[in-house]
Amino acid sequence: MSKVVLGTTDDEGLPALLHLYPIGEDRLVTAIRDRYIDTIRALAIVRVIVYHALNLGWLTIVFPSMGIMFALAGSLMAASMDKSGLVTVGRRLRRLLPSIWVLGAVAISIMLVHGWTADDKTAPTDPRMLLWILPLNSPPASDWGQEFVGVLWYISTYLWFVLLSPVLLPLFRRLPVVMLALPFLLVYVFSLNSFGMSDEITGSITDFFTYLACWLLGFAHQDGTLRRLKWRVVLPVALAALVVGGWLAWINRAESNFDLTADPMANSYWSFAFVLLLLRWQPNMSSPSRVPVLDRLISLLNARAVTIYLWHNPGIFFTGLLLAQVELDTAPVGRAVLLVLGTLVWTAAAVLLFGWIEDLAARRRPRLLPVGDGTRRVAVSPSTADAGGPPGQRHELDERGKHSARR
Repeated sequence: MSKVVLGTTDDEGLPALLHLYPIGEDRLVTAIRDRYIDTIRALAIVRVIVYHALNLGWLTIVFPSMGIMFALAGSLMAASMDKSGLVTVGRRLRRLLPSIWVLGAVAISIMLVHGWTADDKTAPTDPRMLLWILPLNSPPASDWGQEFVGVLWYISTYLWFVLLSPVLLPLFRRLPVVMLALPFLLVYVFSLNSFGMSDEITGSITDFFTYLACWLLGFAHQDGTLRRLKWRVVLPVALAALVVGGWLAWINRAESNFDLTADPMANSYWSFAFVLLLLRWQPNMSSPSRVPVLDRLISLLNARAVTIYLWHNPGIFFTGLLLAQVELDTAPVGRAVLLVLGTLVWTAAAVLLFGWIEDLAARRRPRLLPVGDGTRRVAVSPSTADAGGPPGQRHELDERGKHSARR
């Protein structure tokens, strides 16, 4: 008998939530395999790859992927902590670190093969090499390793969010407005004064506060707070944040060239507004499920999000080296297309070679391609879903439409 899965109980997966949250008399489905959430994350990952490959700064305005991914991760973190408590922190580390260790092993090997000297301002004997084990900040690297390290700022920021969530979550639930306003003030403070700290530490702190409001909006999403907000409240707040963020991006355009990653204050406001609108909006997402190829692609991007994120940047670098060696006589547009295609091939190879590590870290059966498991997933409208049963259960419909729930 075929089954249609409305949700899963994998509360540790990087793809966000599907928890049942009671509001009034209704039980609302919000997310672990909700197609809307999965689709947003898939778009965010694709946008990151294109942005890094083509260096199109304005894409950060069109779709601020990093803030969106932090918000979805924050939503999942809140759900997991509600279910499992502090043990969630250890589980997050267990799920993430093995993939980073493999990346580090490859990166360090390449750096050593090409000769890692003191001229690179660091060396393999640097005590900060321990950051390749627990990257609470960007680990040291030679010139050959910069493309491996370049994306780890996101991992570092994510780890700090995870480690501090046991404090952030209760504070947010007690003082939501204060906690949402605080990051904007702190980004401004650290943009004016480094307080004698190194650029590395100041940069990490700035990244943390730039995206803290997005992480906290993820908490609000899990709690159902965003869903209860009226659009007459959401729209003015989002519009005000967009105006401030847009104005800051405009007055700093000479330095940032409209790349929000180079303008933390503009980035914090703009990302906050986008996340607020995206997580408040809950459209019917049945369309992707009607296109099997698109549906499987969304599933794959979500199931291998860590691998794709970690390995796409080295792919851009080595594809660029290959194109430089071949010296094809192509127009800039043609070269850009070849660079993106080469990066996609590299990333696909990385998924096949290393993606299964995500399964092992999650204590799942390793698979080369985690799609096509025989289960058909469908999108559920949060306004009409009424699955019943306690949160955290797996809800299914069989061919006759009869509801069943199992652990």
